Amino acid sequence: MSSIKSMRRCASTTVRTAAAAVALAVGVALPAAPALAAPTASGSQFDTTADLMAASNLSGTVYTSGDETADDGAGMRFTVTDTLPDGIEGNIAVPLADGTWAVPQGLPTAPTRASNSTQVEDLISRGESFYDAGTTLVWDSSRPTPLTGTVVHSATTAPYGVTCSTFVSMVLLGWDYTHTTYTADTNTQVGYAVDFGVDPSTSKIWRANNLASWFYAHGDLWMETNDNYERGDILFFSAQNPEGRIDEVRSGEEATYFGNVYHAAIYLGDGLLLHSTGTGTGVNITTLNPLLKEDLSFVARPELTATTVNNSQPAPAGTGSAGAPASAGETTGASGDDANPGISGDASGAQQAQTGQQRTGTTSSYSAWFERHYPGRYATATATHASATAKYRSWVFYG
Repeated sequence: MSSIKSMRRCASTTVRTAAAAVALAVGVALPAAPALAAPTASGSQFDTTADLMAASNLSGTVYTSGDETADDGAGMRFTVTDTLPDGIEGNIAVPLADGTWAVPQGLPTAPTRASNSTQVEDLISRGESFYDAGTTLVWDSSRPTPLTGTVVHSATTAPYGVTCSTFVSMVLLGWDYTHTTYTADTNTQVGYAVDFGVDPSTSKIWRANNLASWFYAHGDLWMETNDNYERGDILFFSAQNPEGRIDEVRSGEEATYFGNVYHAAIYLGDGLLLHSTGTGTGVNITTLNPLLKEDLSFVARPELTATTVNNSQPAPAGTGSAGAPASAGETTGASGDDANPGISGDASGAQQAQTGQQRTGTTSSYSAWFERHYPGRYATATATHASATAKYRSWVFYG
């Protein structure tokens, strides 16, 4: 698949309505997107983002009831424009069928609660336990993770697979590395956690954009406008045509991306991120570099609880959560923000995560990255390629 950057993937307070709470609590598998042939709308109201994307000849203000389903609590208000705005609004705008854009309006721009230092340090300590696992983990969306209901250490051999969103999700579930099935026979909550209201080993919400949607529906997400984030916050990154999957989204082959989110990370403070990328070991600490910061769109400050809410009993070794053989990409369907971020499908995650070595690049991955940063100039702007290649190498090496 096409990729944009080396980490492109990956990979609560009051619920807005009771219906949204029920839908999120029982929706252990988020529904696939419907085919986008004929949107159903009443005036300017659409059920889902998919319906909105299929619409044409809109103007003024339009609304969605939900994101992937009409009752998931993630509806938005939009203004339709003929041109794509710059900056964050452009990154999160919904592309419509006739080439116009629906730009979200009225989003929160600040957190609703102060950070709790005890909870934050617990969350980061558990996150760092995955970083300390070193080369035992590798970015690879095709391998089972503890979130697939698999006893990973029995069913597979190291290095074990992880992605940006599965890493962040496991930390939010209150797990650390040694209390997951990477090393244990069960997943056990050992710290402060978010009560997602789902079975961790069967839910399909563990994609970065679905996590963002969940936090938005629960009032814990805001649009980043002024570096208004702190240590322990969850950062989400967005771009138009995330991961080059727009055709699959429009055909209904793949679900829509909430806010065009493609990546998630834990903010450590001082400009540092703790996240799973396509380079180095499975979980890395990197700087929030300028290219990635261009795509920083949303921030979540999770509501954490010490109550045990997120333990799960995995299926027998070598099986998925329903007792069937674990399949490639089972957590996310091998697509979306946990799909291969850096090599356009030309190399496995294990090949990509060669510590201290240059990853193998391809013409297709470079051209996709170039088009992201220099739209429409790939074939003609040969003078631009010298500086662009240097930037691309930096991205591939360092995320």
